[in-house]
Amino acid sequence: MYEIARRYVVSAHEKNTHQGKGLVLVLQDLSAAAPEELRAKSSEEAAEDYCWSALVLSAAFGFRVTPGQRYFLYLVRQAWQLSLLSPEDWGQRLPGEYVGYCHLHHDMTWGLTFDDAVQEGSLVHSALVQYLEGIREQLLQSGSWEALLRQGERRLPYQQRVLTTALASSLRQSLALSGHAGVPPGVPALGSVLSLAQ
Repeated sequence: MYEIARRYVVSAHEKNTHQGKGLVLVLQDLSAAAPEELRAKSSEEAAEDYCWSALVLSAAFGFRVTPGQRYFLYLVRQAWQLSLLSPEDWGQRLPGEYVGYCHLHHDMTWGLTFDDAVQEGSLVHSALVQYLEGIREQLLQSGSWEALLRQGERRLPYQQRVLTTALASSLRQSLALSGHAGVPPGVPALGSVLSLAQ
């Protein structure tokens, strides 16, 4: 716990708190994001959870997320954006291409259900393929999923860093429950996840 707190001391100062109160807030945020309802997962399940959770956590959003709430993912000018508003709520003012809806599970992984319009050849499909290729390349360079998470979290805003720490803890514990040492160095096939109707 002390190692985690030390990583967030800078973030506590960013919150403009005084007299060390920021560290208390960081610890409260980490405690609130602690994974619950963990279950054993296969290494393939963990790899898939990592890929799609990392995608959602790389999206721009400026609000606190809670487990069980539905959120909506968009591709806006080649960047991922998470929103509280559905395509219907946006109406004609849709901010970009709709990717699908997602929700934060109590184990701090993200579920992502792709929109039917995400078909091979679509802009979103191409962006997802590019994302997975980038993950694969980064994985080769970093050597493990945990190293990749640690590298990626440095560039994330505070809230996403807290959630990334919770994701790493969740995957580590779920794999330990199933007797696996770590997430395999692989990326799920996009076609099988999308279940594209051809």
